[in-house]
Amino acid sequence: MNCFYWAVELLFVIGILSARVEAKPLSGSDTYAASQKKVVVAYVTSWSEVMPTPQYMTHINYAFGHVNKTFNGIIVDNENRLTAIISLKKTHPSLKVLLSIGGWGSGRFSEMAADKKSRQAFAFSCREVIHKYGLDGIDIDWEYPTSSAAGISSSSTDTENYTLLMRDIRQAIGTQYLLTLASVASAEYIDFKAILPYIDFVNVMSYDMGGREKHHAALYPSGNSGWMTVSQAVEAHLKAGVPSSKLVMGMPFYGRGIKEYADFKDYRFIIKEKAYVQCWDSVAQVPYLADSLGRFIIGFDNPQSLAIKCQYIHQHKLLGGMYWDYAGDNEAGDLQRMVYQQLLNPSGASEKPACVWVITEGKGQHKAFSDAAVDWLQRLGKELNFELTVMAHPAILATDSLWMSDTDLVIQLDYPPYNWPDKAMRNFVRYMEENTKAWIGFHHASLLGDFDGYPMWQWFSQFLGGIRFQHYIRELASGKVVVEDNIHPVMRGVSSSFVLPDDEWYTYDYSPRARVHVLAHVDESSYFPASSVRMGDHPVIWTNEQKASKNVYFQMGHSPRLFQSADFVAMFRNAVCWALGKIE
Repeated sequence: MNCFYWAVELLFVIGILSARVEAKPLSGSDTYAASQKKVVVAYVTSWSEVMPTPQYMTHINYAFGHVNKTFNGIIVDNENRLTAIISLKKTHPSLKVLLSIGGWGSGRFSEMAADKKSRQAFAFSCREVIHKYGLDGIDIDWEYPTSSAAGISSSSTDTENYTLLMRDIRQAIGTQYLLTLASVASAEYIDFKAILPYIDFVNVMSYDMGGREKHHAALYPSGNSGWMTVSQAVEAHLKAGVPSSKLVMGMPFYGRGIKEYADFKDYRFIIKEKAYVQCWDSVAQVPYLADSLGRFIIGFDNPQSLAIKCQYIHQHKLLGGMYWDYAGDNEAGDLQRMVYQQLLNPSGASEKPACVWVITEGKGQHKAFSDAAVDWLQRLGKELNFELTVMAHPAILATDSLWMSDTDLVIQLDYPPYNWPDKAMRNFVRYMEENTKAWIGFHHASLLGDFDGYPMWQWFSQFLGGIRFQHYIRELASGKVVVEDNIHPVMRGVSSSFVLPDDEWYTYDYSPRARVHVLAHVDESSYFPASSVRMGDHPVIWTNEQKASKNVYFQMGHSPRLFQSADFVAMFRNAVCWALGKIE
């Protein structure tokens, strides 16, 4: 007998005897079944480069490993990336990382599982790879036993051998490590009742369930749904004998459709599509893109549909949710954040969002900055749980709700302090003088004087330090901002000095320093190109601590290039967090 195979069989005997003596269940899943906490499983691929945000998930399934050419071991794709993923556990020790073995087109399962010695050697290799990399378990993604649809070999005995494989892996890795699997939506190919004693949970691939002209991951059946829906996939697994406490429902971070979407397209690219119209299927509870005639182009999931699917998970008492794959999300992480909020932080997701009003210039030379700022604020709102109301004129401030409890923060993005309706001015003064809410202003907000036939708003001038606009650098210049108060919440984590590009650097009739608290000034000798437009003591960030409402003014705000500055972004984010009471 081959010594290697003899050693493997001996280990199996020892493992079986140990299990009997200790009378432990073969699966570690009882801890999941007894817990109310949901799981969020993120598939992270070996070929992507983006690193996952570990606090938004409980498990990472690294894709992929494969059965080796001799049917008795494991090949791991991109071992360096796997090591990097596992290193996330250093700062997030509760995170579980599993190696997912298989995937579409990954073969040699049938040959390996059919032979006892190869199967046990492979199971022992699962144990070795766990110990080698510091993994938390194994996820088997054999697509699919008894089927050659993926271009791999198969056998009529695959289903029975699959059960033996799961048994052998469990015996090899023991009860302290996880054993999970990916299952086709229809719950075919696997004898679930037979494998239940060995597994922790089942990741249902409730996507790819439609042809090119149908939605591939509709929650419920509709005219746009494919051959199966998410709800039907869950029902199929329950009927096959999988308890809800072991079901993890899959959600795609990609779409499928016709034309240029014939295969698939990541969500991050779909949302940038301008040629088609986004529609909502109120029956299937999912979005899709359609052409000008209303014809289906591509079906996908967005934050709204994921929130509904997560509610389905809660309602049907499923173990949790899974998504393929992490890299399909957009840069803001809208999809992963929604799944996290709904499944892992439902109390935070249900909190009433703060109300933020933004007054912005919708045209002219400041439009590019304002557009970039609004886009950035919309992403930030999803993270900090606030809703954005954007207005191109302060007339809406004439509504009485401004100075009441409805509004938590007003941001004045490059909108000047003139041409405001009288009632809007009165409401704003009341908001600032009597409230404990907040205001953030940028650039054009200090254009104080007699402009376009409007007299200077005296209250606003006094609010910003009794100043009157005098001049500006017409040609634009970069300038070094020097922080004066690095303890103030707005300036925390900001460099002691940093250069900001392409600004007009307003000057005033005199410095506001005597009436406000200055957080930073600009070094006028640093202007590039150099400029003779100077005012000596030149504050550019300050707050008026005499007002009831929190407030901060940033003189910069002319160019969208500001959002390429880590220090500017940090200040802006700090200001919003401070204004909304997120930091003190």
